[in-house]
Amino acid sequence: MKRVTWILAIGLFLFGCNDPAAKPVAKPVADEHVHEEEHTDSHVTLSTEAQKIAGVKTVVARTRDIQSSLILPGTVTSTTTGKAVVTPPIGGRLVRLDAKLGESVKQGQVLAVIESPELAAEWSRIEDAQRLRDAAVADVSQASSEIALAMAKVRSAGEVLRRQKELVRAGAFSQAPVQQAQSELNDAQSELLSVQKEQASHADQLRRLENLFREGIVSKSELEAARLELQQDQIRLDRAKAKIENAKATYEREKNIAGRGLLNAKELQTADAEVRSAQLELERSRLRLRSAQTAVLSAKRSVLNAQSVYRSTAGTGGGSRGQVMLVAPISGTITHIDVTPGQAVDRTQALLEVEDLNSVWVTANVPEKEFAKVQKGMAVEVSVASLPGQTFSGIVQVVGSRIDPKTRSIPTQCLIPSAGGRLKPDMFATVRIGVGAAVRALVVPKTAIVTEDGKSFVFVKTADEFEKAEVVLGEAEGEFVAIQSGIKSGDTVVSEGGFVLLSEQKKADLKGHEH
Repeated sequence: MKRVTWILAIGLFLFGCNDPAAKPVAKPVADEHVHEEEHTDSHVTLSTEAQKIAGVKTVVARTRDIQSSLILPGTVTSTTTGKAVVTPPIGGRLVRLDAKLGESVKQGQVLAVIESPELAAEWSRIEDAQRLRDAAVADVSQASSEIALAMAKVRSAGEVLRRQKELVRAGAFSQAPVQQAQSELNDAQSELLSVQKEQASHADQLRRLENLFREGIVSKSELEAARLELQQDQIRLDRAKAKIENAKATYEREKNIAGRGLLNAKELQTADAEVRSAQLELERSRLRLRSAQTAVLSAKRSVLNAQSVYRSTAGTGGGSRGQVMLVAPISGTITHIDVTPGQAVDRTQALLEVEDLNSVWVTANVPEKEFAKVQKGMAVEVSVASLPGQTFSGIVQVVGSRIDPKTRSIPTQCLIPSAGGRLKPDMFATVRIGVGAAVRALVVPKTAIVTEDGKSFVFVKTADEFEKAEVVLGEAEGEFVAIQSGIKSGDTVVSEGGFVLLSEQKKADLKGHEH
């Protein structure tokens, strides 16, 4: 049986070999391998129009310094001097609000106005002190006028005395001196009565004003004016009494002189008494001037004290007549308003917030294992998702001293001095901190790298086609990455559109498999 089987097998083999229509079985397999080798080429050809549609862009690979870096998450915050809270220096009612949310303001610009009863009372004290000062200044002016008048009287009395002495030397005598002395005495007594009546009237008026002042009907300045007028009555009363005494003495002397026939001596004595009286009046006027000047100084101090109390109560914004202006403590942007016109406010209430966002902090969270690489003074670059393509330069300012037990990271504050208001508080940011020494390396943009099967490639432009070249990547810095091998300096590589070329290459591979 076995022998028959072998014979049949040999016959079939020989029949196949002699059949002219038979084809070799292995030949199609060889053709398949030929097509596969033809379409695994790494070159891709695109027309100029296709390159434009695909957005293909190229750059020249160059050698430059590159530094390894840490890419960390961060959060934007205001600096310690870049945020100010506006609070009222005194309680009251907001009568005006000039600020608007998001508005840029300058330091010292008026943001709001508050009306305060307490400030109004302080302003009334200023006005009272000013009225007393003005009254004291008027007294100085009056005393100065009295001094000028008294000096004129002294000069006139001295001239009369000189003439009387000349008459005595010439043997002349005055006529009717007794009648004249009597008339002067009568005038002095009449003047005294008039002054006494005015004094009594003014005293009664002062008592009424004191009662009205206690009841709050009249002001303190009116009461002080009444007291001042009564004091002036006393001065005139003293002057009138002195005048009566002088007139009495003169009258007695005149009678004695007339009885003894010593008229010339009497005239001389009268002239001498006038001189002494004028000098006494001058001295009293000078005393009144000094007293008035002292009162002016005291009144001015009272005004300054009242103004100082008002300013300390009103704060740095200033104001008048019971109103205080709230001004911007710093230049910046109004980021918060928590008050409306007409609202009652107190001195502990935060009304507005002003932030200067030209300089900001960005707090980066440095992992515990990377902590030793970060030091104060290192350069940083910050980017945020809302501003694609923009980076902000800064410097590591404060390295934290404690590790966050939850995140096992150390907060590190980076100062961005030229944010220009584009970085807002609480924004999430990406922080790149350059660490280690810079090295010279061949670099290309990160966008030039395409990956396939876990490997990295770039497309190098040669003439009218693009060649895919496998590369070994090194350190990355910002938008660039170092190339350790695979291309050379001066090669033109695709910086954008590499994935389109990779897709075209895969399509070509698939077509090759189909053939």
